Amino acid sequence: MRQTKMWVVAAWCFVLMPLRAAADACGVACIETDTWRLRGQAQYQTRLEGVSTFPLDRYGTALDRNFFFLPVLRAGVAAETLDTATRPYVLQFEYEHDLVTGVEDGAPADRLGAELPFGRKSHAELRRLFLRATIPSAYLVVGGGYTMSHWGLGLLANDGAHGWTKSNAYFGDPRSGDRVLRATVGTTPLTKANVVFRLAYDEVEGDDPLLRHDSAQQYIGSVLAGYGLAHSAGLYVVYRTQDARVRRGFDVVVYDVFARTGKKLGWYGEVSLAGEAAVIHGSTTLGPTVDFPKHDILQVGATLQARLDRITHGLALDFLYASGDENFDDREQNAFKVDPNYEFGLLLYRVVLAAQTGRAVVTAADPTLVGRPVPDLDRVPTRGAPSNTIALFPRAWWQAWRSLVLYGGPLFAWSEVDVADALNTRLSGGEPHNALGGRPGQYYGTELDLGMRYFGTVAGLNFQLGAEGAVLFPGNAFRRLQGGTMSEVFLGRMLVEVRL
Repeated sequence: MRQTKMWVVAAWCFVLMPLRAAADACGVACIETDTWRLRGQAQYQTRLEGVSTFPLDRYGTALDRNFFFLPVLRAGVAAETLDTATRPYVLQFEYEHDLVTGVEDGAPADRLGAELPFGRKSHAELRRLFLRATIPSAYLVVGGGYTMSHWGLGLLANDGAHGWTKSNAYFGDPRSGDRVLRATVGTTPLTKANVVFRLAYDEVEGDDPLLRHDSAQQYIGSVLAGYGLAHSAGLYVVYRTQDARVRRGFDVVVYDVFARTGKKLGWYGEVSLAGEAAVIHGSTTLGPTVDFPKHDILQVGATLQARLDRITHGLALDFLYASGDENFDDREQNAFKVDPNYEFGLLLYRVVLAAQTGRAVVTAADPTLVGRPVPDLDRVPTRGAPSNTIALFPRAWWQAWRSLVLYGGPLFAWSEVDVADALNTRLSGGEPHNALGGRPGQYYGTELDLGMRYFGTVAGLNFQLGAEGAVLFPGNAFRRLQGGTMSEVFLGRMLVEVRL
């Protein structure tokens, strides 16, 4: 496997080196003629992450590894035609491939649970192989192929390509993304308001609701006003049908609204506001019970972002809401799961809750404890996605030097309803109990996050060096069976990124 990876990497080096050598007026790794432009890209990023030991269940089980190495090697090519004077159309082609992504070293043992944090082992992943044609005179855009799906702030549809910038003080290192095989038709921007309409059909290849051996299709309609402008708003509607190999599945309709605005306030800096809210409505036969072989789905999520950018320093404030579900035995499923690449802090959602819900797949399936396990426990893990939460995350950043930015802030998080573990809630007769066996309150706790980034350009290569750390002070949502709350959890990581 490692030998195959090295051959792939070497092959892409030979492809991109001539492009870089041929760089001209269009930039590094670019070739341009009178009729077309070809641009190459290469990106390497890696993350070395360490997490302190914390309990996954009432028995004190912990992850068997504390350090994790997660590299990404991404390469791609984009091409487009330029001779618009002689042709009535413009063709654009995109190819992007993660040659290596996932956990190269440190993945936890499968026996500990499913969809655990740092659990996806190293693999290759196609991101884009897509052709788009634009006919300006007809206001028409058509396209097809393998591509990434993204809408708004990425609350539900997220391409995993929106990472750290100086002014967002973002504690995230997105990986993978929502991958689809898509056919689409839409318009070029219409009127002075730059209104864009889109219709699409997707065969879903990979996203957070899609588990191995599932199949999913979705039909999409969207309208966005203010495309490419400072003020924009839009509506995204999706009908999705998904089936598992156990011949159960779900059918839902998603309504997702998004808006963004900003204003320069002179000496005070630039203020920007953005928000996204989504409602998921439908039905599912996954997770059936004796009384309800079919459940209604009603899930709600929303996020707000506020930014103040004063060039050398600024403030950021994020709010997140995701509905929860404390009752496994009623008619409705209400737990809204945010896309895992919409990262909200370093530790609480993406590590602690991901690990405890991933462990539930094993504990709730133990026949010596529960007799007959509940079906479809593999749908329980959050996979690092915020769910069942109300959270507030204020942060500040300071450009201490030309190429050095410091940032940080406290994350305050509550559960929307009581935290309910599949095993312990069942053992207590349906009364919500958490993964540690305790009767939970609704305060997840306070997480303190701090980070720094050093960035620059050398010989046409853009690079970033980063260090981030977090400590979680658990609240009463993490009460233990024996009383008291879970101890503090710590995380630290180093990040490196180089782009051509």
